[in-house]
Amino acid sequence: MALNLKQLRYLVALARHRHFGKAAAECGITQSALSQAIRQLESDFNALIIDRHNHGFEGFTPQGAMVLDFARRTLDHHEHLVQDIGSAGDELNGHVRLGVIPVAMPAISIITTAFNRLYPDVSVSVTSLNFTDLKSGLENFDLDIGINYLDHGASAGLRPYFLYDESYFLIAPADYSIAQRKSVSWTEAGRLPLCMLTPDMQNRRILDRVFASVGVTPRTVLETNCALALCSHVRPGHWFAVVPNTFFMMVGDWSQTRAVPLIEPSITNTIGLMVLERDPQPPAVSAFIEVAEDIRMARELMRYAPAHLKCEQADHGAGATTDTPIMQSCVTRAAS
Repeated sequence: MALNLKQLRYLVALARHRHFGKAAAECGITQSALSQAIRQLESDFNALIIDRHNHGFEGFTPQGAMVLDFARRTLDHHEHLVQDIGSAGDELNGHVRLGVIPVAMPAISIITTAFNRLYPDVSVSVTSLNFTDLKSGLENFDLDIGINYLDHGASAGLRPYFLYDESYFLIAPADYSIAQRKSVSWTEAGRLPLCMLTPDMQNRRILDRVFASVGVTPRTVLETNCALALCSHVRPGHWFAVVPNTFFMMVGDWSQTRAVPLIEPSITNTIGLMVLERDPQPPAVSAFIEVAEDIRMARELMRYAPAHLKCEQADHGAGATTDTPIMQSCVTRAAS
């Protein structure tokens, strides 16, 4: 049997796209060349790998699923061997593939920037995914690291690493009286016309459960599956939205809006890394985890919070940090 890595890559690409033409395009070959390579694999294993209907892709046979699993593991081991050999000296190199849920996407640059400063020869790709696709990507070796809710998306075979607790705020037009308050209850927020993420998003399901716990069905006037689209709608100061603290990376000190903490109940949810359970981890993955664990994400996110929230935190002595000029002035004012 004369297997080669190209054949295995073709098979994995076909599994990813479930379409001969799209898989061939990804691999940079013709569709007939891809089909011929798959038939060669079938001949080598003396078994049908692909269910075909009218010469199209229908799925994998039971034997094909076994070959596909072998292909994924072999390519993963090969990639990590290349990284191990290339990183045998003082410089780490290679590639890290991240899958990130949309609400955590605004904060990922905090980690990737710190990682790049330490390991400039390691490239990083970041893909926005829901948890189902993220989990599948990890299990199929299409991803190295996932960033997801740890208390809502735990899964056997995936090792979790804590990053930060997500907290929630009402984004309100600055000229509304509710925007000037120190806090807003979830009951009050649920009665406002809200922009929200779509129901298939984990964040939306979490928010719906919180609203349900206080007996409110939120007044959703706009839905989107894109965090950037949600922020672009609330920025002009016309819409309301409930957003996590990661969105401070995008909303910050907008003049037309104001962020108000949500209470009654006070809710947090844990965001963290997920990697496949295996020892040792690939060098670049281990390095990324170490960098992420060294970052105080809650403090870093507070750097981007609106100024009034930083000052209120200083006034209440709630773990205020004096790392920025605006915090220094707020802490000084609070102490005087």
